[in-house]
Amino acid sequence: MVDTSSFLRLIPSAELSNRPQGISALVRVKNEEWWIKPSLLSIKDLVNEYIVIDGSTDNTIRIIDEVGKEWGLNLRHVIDFDEDYVSVSNKALGLANYRWILRWDADFIAKEEMTSVVRGLIDGFDPRKFYVVYWPHICLDGDLFHQDASNPFSFEHWLASCAPKSRFVKIPHGWEYFHVPSYYAKRIELDQPLSFHLRTVRPPVRLLFRKYWHECEVQELDGKVRLEEYVQKRINEEYGVDSIDAAAQIYLRGLLSQLTPYDKKKYGDYPQLLKDYAKNRFGLTL
Repeated sequence: MVDTSSFLRLIPSAELSNRPQGISALVRVKNEEWWIKPSLLSIKDLVNEYIVIDGSTDNTIRIIDEVGKEWGLNLRHVIDFDEDYVSVSNKALGLANYRWILRWDADFIAKEEMTSVVRGLIDGFDPRKFYVVYWPHICLDGDLFHQDASNPFSFEHWLASCAPKSRFVKIPHGWEYFHVPSYYAKRIELDQPLSFHLRTVRPPVRLLFRKYWHECEVQELDGKVRLEEYVQKRINEEYGVDSIDAAAQIYLRGLLSQLTPYDKKKYGDYPQLLKDYAKNRFGLTL
């Protein structure tokens, strides 16, 4: 049957969704023990609930439960994850209870002003209509002090009304896309960065494995070779070393040499929460 709603504009009112006004944060997590705590806490005054779908094998699971308990977060922690990110995200979407959906990864950190800006927007919107709200994440790469000057922002609709037929879909050459029918939702674009994305700020060994995992994907070797064996073979060829730790340090130095120092004067200061966390966890002064 042909869907004629897009032509006839048979769009229900957002007020009929039976969802209370509020924000559900959808968080997919897999081995993010470095950043999951400040990521969750940076939006604690903004969101009404967290839906966390977790497939971690490190300390991430414990940290999430501890943070939720310590801060009294309305947090649903589901240990059920696979490599199909679209399936995982749609599972989280199906568990969300509130009218607004915030897509929030475990390496996102909100700036201080994000809560007031987003709450002000929502309060000013027509409650009968659906919206998608875009803003730029400031991206950091390699470490907390560097950016990729050719790609300093990540710009998507991080916040959206939970409209009928909204769903996550697979896109070519990417993870996924949160599809909200364009005939439902009004597009709102903000120029103001409201958050940081610690895009490739990871332990060096994990970055190294990520590099070679991408190689396997491009060469269509996924499932045909064990990643650990492939990494060992490639570090011998590329770096002339047997130690994965040594190769990871070489790779990180090379990565940082291609990046640009983060410019606070241009893009603004780090969130205080991230400053405190970096100081306490890593001894870093941002």
